[in-house]
Amino acid sequence: MSNLLNSTLSVINVGLSHFADSLDAQGIPTARVKWSPPAGGDPVLARFLRSGLQSIAQKVEEANARAFKHIINAEPYWVGIKRARDVVPGMEPNVILHSGPPISWDRMAPVQQKGILGAVQHEKLAEDEAGALRLVESGAISVRSAMDMGVAGAGAGIVSPSMVVNVCRERNTGKEAYCVPFEGRVGLGVWGVYNPEVEATLHRIETVLGPAIDKALAASDGIPVRNIIAQGLQMNDDTHTRQTAEGYILVSEIVPLLLQADLSNAILQECVDLFVSSERWFHPLGIASALSVLKGIKGMEYCTLLCTMCGNAVDYGIQVSCLGDRWFTSPSPYLTGMYLSPKWSQKDAVPWMGDSCIVEAYGLGAFSGAAAPAVIRLRGGSYQDGIQQSEEMKQITTGVNYNYPIPLLGFSGPPTGIDILKVGMTGITPLAHGGIISHQGGQIGAGVVRLPFECFRDAIHGVSERYGLQA
Repeated sequence: MSNLLNSTLSVINVGLSHFADSLDAQGIPTARVKWSPPAGGDPVLARFLRSGLQSIAQKVEEANARAFKHIINAEPYWVGIKRARDVVPGMEPNVILHSGPPISWDRMAPVQQKGILGAVQHEKLAEDEAGALRLVESGAISVRSAMDMGVAGAGAGIVSPSMVVNVCRERNTGKEAYCVPFEGRVGLGVWGVYNPEVEATLHRIETVLGPAIDKALAASDGIPVRNIIAQGLQMNDDTHTRQTAEGYILVSEIVPLLLQADLSNAILQECVDLFVSSERWFHPLGIASALSVLKGIKGMEYCTLLCTMCGNAVDYGIQVSCLGDRWFTSPSPYLTGMYLSPKWSQKDAVPWMGDSCIVEAYGLGAFSGAAAPAVIRLRGGSYQDGIQQSEEMKQITTGVNYNYPIPLLGFSGPPTGIDILKVGMTGITPLAHGGIISHQGGQIGAGVVRLPFECFRDAIHGVSERYGLQA
C-alpha cells in the first residue's frame, strides 16, 4: 500500500469524462476510455435486447442485409430544379413546410415561426407578418413537417409552394427527394430569415436561375451525385459541414451543361456566378440524394435501420424502416463546437434544427469524420479523433459503403446503415455534424451533436409492439 501511495498515479477513466477533467487539471496522466452502458442503463431494455428478439432475429438480419445492399447500390442523380408545387406530392397553395418532426405552432421555435411567417408573405398570402400570423393561427395555413412530404429541409427547412427545390432521383427505385437550393449566407429556406433582400434573391432564383439550370439538367441524364461525394471524401469533405471540394467538382459538372443549354450570355454568367459564389451549393444535393436513397428502405418489413433523422430545435425525431411513418421523439440536443465570434455562446444558439443529418443516416457527415480533419478541427480535434469517431460509429451500423473510400480508414468506406438495435445494445448513439444556428436565424458556428438515446429506446419498444414481442 505504501508503494502505491508514494508512486506516480496513472489513471484509466471509463465513461463520464468529468472525473478525467479534474485529474487533468492536477497534472495526473489519464487515459480516457469511451464507454456507454448497454441499453442506456435500462435493465428491462437490456434484457429484451439479449433475449426478447430471438423469434425474429433471423428475419431482422435478412431484412437489414437487403436494406444495406440497397443503400450501397443506390445511384442518386441530380435531375432538376422545379417549383415545389409542381413536384412535391400534396404541396397545396396553403402548405408551408418546416424541418424536423411534426410540431404544433405553440411549441415551435421562434426562428421557425418567423420563417413560416416569411413564407406566407413570400406566397403573397399576407402583406405583413401580422397578417401572416393571423392566417396561421386561424388554421388557414397548413404547417407540416417537410420529411412527411418527402422533402429534406436544412436548418429551419422552410419550403413554400412557389419556392424551387432541387430534385434528386435514385435511379434503381425511381424514388425522388427534394431540398431547397442554397440561397446564401442569409435566406429563408435554411435560416428562416425574410426581408426585401431575401425576397429579391428568391424571386431571381425562382424566375430566372432555377429555370435556366433546370433546362441544362433536362437536356442531360442528370449529374451523378455519388461520384462527386466519392471524390469529395478523399479531399477533406464530409458532405455535411464541409463541401469545398464537392462544390468545385459540381461546378465542373454543371458548367458544360449550361454552355450547351442555349442560354443568353447574361443568364449564363449569372448562373456560373451563383455556383462559384459558394461551395455550399452542393449541400442540398447531398441532403436530397441521401433522402432519395433512404426512401427506398422505408416500410421494409423487419428492417431496423433508420430511414429518417431530423430536428426542429424543440424535438429530435427518428423513423425506423419497419415502422414506416411513425415518429419517435425526444428533446433536441445542443451542438458543441466553434462559434464564429467570441461574442456568441450556447445561450445564443437553438438546439439541433434541420433535416440535414439525413446524410449521417447515409454514412456521411460525422460517420465520415475520418475523411474531414478540417471539420474535426472546428472543435479542437485532430485527424486521430476523426478516425476514432468513424470507428465508434461502426459499432452501431450494418457495414461500410465501399463506394466512398476514405484514405485515413485505409480506403475503407464510412460506416453505414444505423441499426437501432445496435444503438440499444451498445448504448452508443449516432453523432451528427452541423451548423450552429442562432435564435434570430443565421449561422453562428459549427460543431457536432450526440443524438439522444430516448428516441432510440422508444423505437426499440415500437419494434417490440409491432411484432408482438415481450419487452
